[in-house]
Amino acid sequence: MQWPGRYFRRLSHLLRWRLRRFLFVTFGIWGVVEPSLGGRPALAPFEDPRPGELNIPVEGEPFDAVQALNGSFSSREHCAQVPDSLWVEVKGKGDCIRYYAHGLSSGENPTVLVYFSGDVMLRTAKGVRYITQSYQSASPKEIEKEMAGWSADAGHPALYLARPGIYGSSGDHNTRRTHREIELMERALDLLKERYNITSFILTGHSAGAQIVAALLNRRQDIAASVISSGLVSVKQVTAYWEFRREIPGRLLYDAQSYYDPVDEIGNIRRAPLPEIYLISDPEDRIVPFYSQLYYVRRLRSVGLRPHHIYAYAPGPQRHLLARHAKRAAALLAQRKSAQEIRMALAKLDVQ
Repeated sequence: MQWPGRYFRRLSHLLRWRLRRFLFVTFGIWGVVEPSLGGRPALAPFEDPRPGELNIPVEGEPFDAVQALNGSFSSREHCAQVPDSLWVEVKGKGDCIRYYAHGLSSGENPTVLVYFSGDVMLRTAKGVRYITQSYQSASPKEIEKEMAGWSADAGHPALYLARPGIYGSSGDHNTRRTHREIELMERALDLLKERYNITSFILTGHSAGAQIVAALLNRRQDIAASVISSGLVSVKQVTAYWEFRREIPGRLLYDAQSYYDPVDEIGNIRRAPLPEIYLISDPEDRIVPFYSQLYYVRRLRSVGLRPHHIYAYAPGPQRHLLARHAKRAAALLAQRKSAQEIRMALAKLDVQ
């Protein structure tokens, strides 16, 4: 019988790592080197971030990886200096949320496409945090160019809403997935809706950005359609999946109980009219397990919704990156293309 043996091995492993955490917190002893990071900025598993005042990159200036790792703060006055920004308060605490838009009219904007990105902070097998290289090469100019292309493809305004702590927004990316992140993004949409006279949104999210889209779908009545790719939409399942797949147990790295799980509030999604819901998955996804995405689709169907679940091919080795598919699907939805036309267009991307 394997179960008792596995239980005691995991318990022993957990206790060893609890001891390591105690030594680090008490004496600052870590003793693990990560040569694979090549000297890049990093935080040890139990190291507290050191936030600073929000930087304001413009044009082609790159985003600050050290700030993305440690977090940042702002104020209403400081935020007023940030281009295309919103001062958003949740429970008495404010953050400066930046966005990058193309095609917005000074009059009415009936439909606007909004994109939420995935995480830029990753962990090694030993739990050390670092920032992806792609983030360090990104800039406001690059995102604005991307939104211009997306807007042209859709024939509607397109907007990139930066999540807390990354891509020009203040906040702490270490505390992602929580109710506060969801509430900040929800309030930001309210302010954008008011500022630009927006009637409805087509929301698009990749990976952890999809968690935000699924959460907003539960909470809002003005979402005409949503597109989710490689989505972190069943959070409890995914955190359980990763619990013992790293060398360090997940429960020592984060408090999963504080996370928002979109599955819990699926019953709140509006029924009249039904929103268009598209999910795009690679069955070989190595980051967000496919079964968790499939579970979300089945739960949607169990409450009378009619999601479209499209299987796609993401590049290796992680088989996870399907953001391009998601944006293409959202653009076609804005053009009122049929489900069959959207499936055919995504199949062409697979071939490419």
